[in-house]
Amino acid sequence: MAVGGVDSRIGDLIDLERYPVDDIANPSAAVLVAEGRASLERTGICSLPGFLRPGVAARLAAETAALTSEAHRRSHDDIPYGRYRDRQAEFPASHPVRMTSLFRMGLLSYDRLPEDGGIKRIYHWDGLTRLVAALTDSPSLYRTADPLLSCNVSVLGPGDTHGWHVDGNDFSVTLLLQEPEAGGQFEFLPAARPCDENFEAVARLFAGSRAGVVVPRLEPGMLSVFRGRWSMHHVTRVEGARPRVQIIFSYHHEPGMTFPEATRRNYLGRVA
Repeated sequence: MAVGGVDSRIGDLIDLERYPVDDIANPSAAVLVAEGRASLERTGICSLPGFLRPGVAARLAAETAALTSEAHRRSHDDIPYGRYRDRQAEFPASHPVRMTSLFRMGLLSYDRLPEDGGIKRIYHWDGLTRLVAALTDSPSLYRTADPLLSCNVSVLGPGDTHGWHVDGNDFSVTLLLQEPEAGGQFEFLPAARPCDENFEAVARLFAGSRAGVVVPRLEPGMLSVFRGRWSMHHVTRVEGARPRVQIIFSYHHEPGMTFPEATRRNYLGRVA
């Protein structure tokens, strides 16, 4: 694996004919980026179906299957707004800031993933970093340097669900590898406008309203960039024996970024 450099085998994994992002400056890539930015601006999400070559998603899912027992399991109720965690007392009990939903899933840490496996090859390919930077209009973007949370695989088995929440980061980058037999659907409530918590709509959401909820069509092999800092989102309960498997790539605007120990402990139950 050519960590941080050119990997001549990347074309075996990513469909560079359909998405010629190995040269982000070429005209075809420029059109792709412009369409992706427009989608992010209009809907809050940009998805690239068939980003992986046929059969690769299933192969990478199989790559993680033998590691499932090493995934850290979390099962707890939590509030949707981490940024208000220390200010909950300022809000009434019925306020969305204090409402909870179930978070139940497994997460494979970066250090558990095979060093020369396809997942790390994709993450360490500079072309992907350049693509994400272009789509998000980021002047500078770097892979994080965290030894545990740089690149992870979420595994949602029977009965698992990712509760309603907003993200602490500006955007998330995911690559779906495997769909469950039923359920496991990503859903989100778009922000009314940038930097708007949209508390009234969120309160209706927690009361059972489906007004305004967007259910994008995701499929294995699809790369997605999602602006979840202001849009409430979740993954519905997984049904059936086949788990939902998804890669999560982490980036930062400064090089060398690592997550706080409290974040590692929260997601993985350990700090090193």
